[in-house]
Amino acid sequence: MHFPTLIDASLIDWAIYTYFFYLLFVVTMAAKAAWGNLSIVPRVLLVPAALVAVLMDVFFNLVPATVIFLDLPRELLFTQRLERYKAQGAGWRYTVARWICQNLLDPFQQGGHCKSS
Repeated sequence: MHFPTLIDASLIDWAIYTYFFYLLFVVTMAAKAAWGNLSIVPRVLLVPAALVAVLMDVFFNLVPATVIFLDLPRELLFTQRLERYKAQGAGWRYTVARWICQNLLDPFQQGGHCKSS
């Protein structure tokens, strides 16, 4: 069995990674919203997913987001990068970051996920 490396990963591999990362984000935000109402069992089951989501976030910010935005990261997490671009207020990176926040991230967290700029 052959596992792709970072170098020879295909676009399909990256799309699957991104989709799985997004699903873990949604699960993590749902867990965060419900945390106070959860018993110990769902909390124990959700913590590993949240930890994996954070690790995937760091990797996504370092590799795919660097390619997408043609810019090296100055922050550890993808949302922090998006917030920096949104704070610029103009340009193509701002437009892409705003779209990602409004359409993919903000709907899953009360008050929005990305900080307003």
